[in-house]
Amino acid sequence: MISNHIELIKERVNLRTLFISSIIAIFGIGLLWISANDKWWTNFKVWQTVLQNIGALLVVTVAISFLWELYGKRAFLDEVLAKAQISKELTFAGITKITDTFHNRDIDWKKYFSTVNKLDIFFAYGRTWRNTYADEFRKVAVRNGARIRIVLPDPEDKQVMSELARRFNCTENEIKKAIKEAEAYFRSLINSAGANGAQINIWFLPAAPLFTFYRFDRVGILALYTHRRDRAAVPTFVCEMGGTLYDYIYKEFKAMIKEKGLAKCVTKEGN
Repeated sequence: MISNHIELIKERVNLRTLFISSIIAIFGIGLLWISANDKWWTNFKVWQTVLQNIGALLVVTVAISFLWELYGKRAFLDEVLAKAQISKELTFAGITKITDTFHNRDIDWKKYFSTVNKLDIFFAYGRTWRNTYADEFRKVAVRNGARIRIVLPDPEDKQVMSELARRFNCTENEIKKAIKEAEAYFRSLINSAGANGAQINIWFLPAAPLFTFYRFDRVGILALYTHRRDRAAVPTFVCEMGGTLYDYIYKEFKAMIKEKGLAKCVTKEGN
């Protein structure tokens, strides 16, 4: 029904444009025809030239305007509307940045670490990232009232280890060792946090991560994995609370660690 109404409006606009353009074109052609008779303009050459120029201008202008009205303007409007729709969708998702530089050039990780109180992490093991921000982790660990929750792939799940080994082009033992290393790192943060520091808990998930994500209070960061054997830049999305992408990250994490959920907690509650 709506599409029929739109088509009817387009048809009316086309007819109106054609009608107005035809009148102007006929007028312009008439001026050209009148100015073409030299006998009438023997003593008025200047006016003959003026009429010729006006007539030619009207004909050319009508042709250009007609094409613009029927095709150019609509193509331009479609492009503007398409970009506006994309902008609207990005706003709805809460996305504030999209980058292919995960580590530090386009994402201000230190800023997020400096103010975070509730930090949720889900990745395979994140060795490079952990080592890069080791100082920031220690500061959060001793922050009173802070909370760090980490979900790692279950190193005792052979199917998960096999899938990650294939994905990262290494052996199952190497993957298992890397995950155990990540677990040991976060357990060391528990020890350094002490009684007045952050609450830190670790979960093992019997599934291979399809992507990684991090939640710093009201900011979520989601990074994809590459399916290539070599290292490659991966799209990374930064989003804010209130958007659909942030909600997805929050709900996904909550579903994994909830009581009787898929992941199992391997640290004592309250550390």
